[in-house]
Amino acid sequence: MVIHVFLGLMWAWFLRELWHELNAKWIITAAIGSVLPDVDHLLYYTTYGKRELYTKVIVKLIKYHMWRLLVRFVEWGHKYNVNLLFHNFYVMAALVALTVISYLGNWRFGVILLGAMVTHFVFDAFEDLLLLGRFNPNWMRWGRGKRRAIKFSFKNFL
Repeated sequence: MVIHVFLGLMWAWFLRELWHELNAKWIITAAIGSVLPDVDHLLYYTTYGKRELYTKVIVKLIKYHMWRLLVRFVEWGHKYNVNLLFHNFYVMAALVALTVISYLGNWRFGVILLGAMVTHFVFDAFEDLLLLGRFNPNWMRWGRGKRRAIKFSFKNFL
């Protein structure tokens, strides 16, 4: 999460160099925009993915107040969650297009917010390449598409 905020702030700094101004509103907007895509994870846990094993494990860890184990489980397992609705190249392309349209329309708030969201998705995609050696299958899927089982082993995690 901290890395995403940092990337959003770097986006705001880049725009500062372009527009020769920076203010607190833009900094806050960039920080919010950089973590906004993670709402997809919350939607997954509470709606369309709540019946999946990954979510059930997270709910159990929360229920029994196993916070350290929860953090470690999410750190280790979140890259294997291949059923996220909005973490795909189609959404990323739409955000890039909207950022460009905002720039051309001189709507600075849109450029900052949407561009910060793009930084989040770009980082996640490259992180998949680094950690998994390939893109997570959800990047190539439109919407809910073909659902896949999440494969993970608890012995690697514990």
